[in-house]
Amino acid sequence: MRRWRSYYFLVVPVGLLILFFQYPRLNQTVHSICSTIAKPAQAAGSGVREGFYALRYQSGNFLDAVRKQKEYLDRIQDLETQLLHFHEMERENQRLRRLLSFSTPAAERTIGARVIGQDGTPWKKVLELDKGSRQGIKKDMVVLAPEGLAGRILEVDPSTSSAILLVDADCRVSALTATSRAQGVITGIGTDKLQMKYLALDAEIAIGEDVTTSGIGSIFPKGIQIGKIESIERDTDGLHLLALVNPAVPFSKLEEVLCLVSSPQK
Repeated sequence: MRRWRSYYFLVVPVGLLILFFQYPRLNQTVHSICSTIAKPAQAAGSGVREGFYALRYQSGNFLDAVRKQKEYLDRIQDLETQLLHFHEMERENQRLRRLLSFSTPAAERTIGARVIGQDGTPWKKVLELDKGSRQGIKKDMVVLAPEGLAGRILEVDPSTSSAILLVDADCRVSALTATSRAQGVITGIGTDKLQMKYLALDAEIAIGEDVTTSGIGSIFPKGIQIGKIESIERDTDGLHLLALVNPAVPFSKLEEVLCLVSSPQK
């Protein structure tokens, strides 16, 4: 009996095949029933497959978009860097054109220099320049900006030099008011303003009057713009007037300067 049970798995399929061949309509009916039962599963499988393909396609597009976005951001950053560089070059060209167009009758020749540093001490106003004795820079040369007098050369090395600015308390310049022709001495006070000392009590100085170098002494030639009178008061000694001067040169923004090589007085 056990022996025949092993053949049941062959007898049943063979019997079904014979039955389907004998009755074709039964075969069609069974096929139709199976198709009806399998159709939802096929539709679901097709939907899953299409969804998988769509997901893979969308994922590929998303990853591609992310990659392109990074490339575009890098490109934008590069372009912004180039634009900033071009703007800086344009600003530098404008400053250099102003220096080249700036001239003073007192100067026979000038040497252009870039500002490469400054003294970090709060009460000192000294700039480091990229030119030195090898380029013709000498101690006490007059230092100019397009707006007017900036200072003088303080120390010189072979390839660099130091310039003391007018706003430094140790800098002194003989000066003259443009209209009243009052003479005094310009000194720094450690701020962004200047003082004009030793003015005569009867000097008819006006607010807003220009102040220039007087030419007295052996360093600064006559007629270089220094600034404008901002206020006037009696000095503490009671013997002179004291004027506050707004300098023409923006000392905190200096990037290039001119050094006077010689003047008619030398």
